[in-house]
Amino acid sequence: MLKLTFFKVMIIGLGLTGMLNATVLVNYKDTSLLKPVNEDDREKSLKAFGTVMEVIKSPRCINCHPTNDIPRQGNVHRLHPFNVNRGEDDHGGLVQKCATCHHKENNGYTNVPGAPHWGLAPKTMGWFGLTDVEIAHALLDKSKNGGRSPADLVKHMSTDSLVLWAWNPGKGRSAPPVPVDEFRKALDEWLETGAHIPDK
Repeated sequence: MLKLTFFKVMIIGLGLTGMLNATVLVNYKDTSLLKPVNEDDREKSLKAFGTVMEVIKSPRCINCHPTNDIPRQGNVHRLHPFNVNRGEDDHGGLVQKCATCHHKENNGYTNVPGAPHWGLAPKTMGWFGLTDVEIAHALLDKSKNGGRSPADLVKHMSTDSLVLWAWNPGKGRSAPPVPVDEFRKALDEWLETGAHIPDK
């Protein structure tokens, strides 16, 4: 007759528990086991993301998302004059702070653009020169986007005053090719249909 000591029973129990936990973890990581991908939703999601990308890649947005330390200007993405750079906090150097010229609203007299917390996006969110796929992956990478979930991204892009400035850029500057209401609608649809991004 098999005799099991208390310690042997504990070891066997712990082993079984570990096997069960491992199974749960495998299933949790395999999202296809939790929620099958709906191809119709995926197609809608990618279409909506394409609309979002039209805005992201427009000069009003991407000029302040450089992959280096120099902001860009205008529809032709020219480098900012006067050797302006991002500085340590993305808001300019020691004697060239963005807020020195860029105030909380557009200046109708000098035509210098302005909006609250004017500055560059963090360097980890530099998009200029990247492909759509590279931008998409950076956008969803929490190690690059400030720890934001897809829902956080939608909220940020729908409500942030600096983002919304793009549709009120001041004289001589073109707004993004997608109206702001359509942009918000596309963001919501992208999120609701699974927040898919292109893989190639």
